[in-house]
Amino acid sequence: MRICVIGLGKLGLCTAACLARGGFEVAGVDADAAHVAAIARGETPFAETGLADLLAEVRGRLTVTTDTAAAVAASAMTFIIVPTPSLPHGGFDNAHVLAVLEALAPALAAHEDRHVVNLVSTVMPGSCDGVFVPFLERATGKRCGADFGFAYNPEFIAIGSVIRDFLNPDLVLVGQSDAATGAALEAVYGAVCDNAPHVARTALVNAEIAKLSINCFCTMKISFANTLGQVCEAVTGADAREVAGIIGHDTRIGHKYVQPGLGFGGPCFPRDNEAFIRFAADHGRDAELQRAVVAVNERQPGRVAERIVAAAFRAGRRVALLGLSYKPFTSLTERSQALDVAVHLATRHPELSITAFDPMARSNGLWRLSESLQECVRGANVAAVLTPWPEFREPGWRALLAEGAEVLDFWG
Repeated sequence: MRICVIGLGKLGLCTAACLARGGFEVAGVDADAAHVAAIARGETPFAETGLADLLAEVRGRLTVTTDTAAAVAASAMTFIIVPTPSLPHGGFDNAHVLAVLEALAPALAAHEDRHVVNLVSTVMPGSCDGVFVPFLERATGKRCGADFGFAYNPEFIAIGSVIRDFLNPDLVLVGQSDAATGAALEAVYGAVCDNAPHVARTALVNAEIAKLSINCFCTMKISFANTLGQVCEAVTGADAREVAGIIGHDTRIGHKYVQPGLGFGGPCFPRDNEAFIRFAADHGRDAELQRAVVAVNERQPGRVAERIVAAAFRAGRRVALLGLSYKPFTSLTERSQALDVAVHLATRHPELSITAFDPMARSNGLWRLSESLQECVRGANVAAVLTPWPEFREPGWRALLAEGAEVLDFWG
């Protein structure tokens, strides 16, 4: 079976490559001609663990183009993986998805065989049944479920480990217009995944709600852990990390995301919370718990920054910030809590001399960027680990700090 993947960004290109690894002939589509040309030349357009090797492995089965109609016409299934930016009110913008549907509609209308349109991009609940399916039915003259299938199949991956996460998911979530569509997607993942994940096939709207709910629940655990940390800071002898480690052994809770730190950031967690809050409000409900989760998270960078300031007043004013990206193994600083800490310190405490280092992120600000970890920490009075990169776990760099320096590891 030939599969078309529209949108060759950080998730789309990895998805296309993983599908090709699973034995499918894959046509990758992107509107950016320069981006497509670079991929066709064998270049890896962005940093992602394992992507360069995987692209080399599947070169014969993955082709790339800017021609949406031709790629869809030659395929049995289309994955749509394009941006859905957040709107000011917290919902998601459907403009890119609708543009893709408009572009593929003529090919879908002309298809003699039953084609499956699979939307991966995160959307607001109700969008598939209320917007996308009616749009395609009007544009093609065909009936969804009978003449073509429509699925909502969001991924649960993390930048920096996209390929590993795609090939070894805990859950494959398939919102299906009909049983045949769900079965077709389940068969694709059965061929691609290295493990045997749970496959949840459900109505389109249930899948839309489940996608937001999973990310919101993960962030609830994060904010609880940071609330626990805040309380334990005020209790003599209390250790929030030890407490978190204990409660994680209860299978009702688990260890994942129950760890005090800087909070959540990046391109998914914050906006999915905002979308869930908006979704509840649109239906006359107040997502009080999720609003509290967001509030705790928004306060966390300021709390962390003030702990660094207190240490600087004790030990000295030269501060080394270790990490600016929102998580390890990526250069992304989108809604990064670590970057927020740096901005807070630099703007509110000009008396500090701040140096920052991150292995991949190069965000400029009112601080000096170092070229190496050693350069960043040499002679510093305070070193704060803001992003848990593995090299920050190694103890050797601590010998370069000033005498009497303090180390604040917000993840250790």
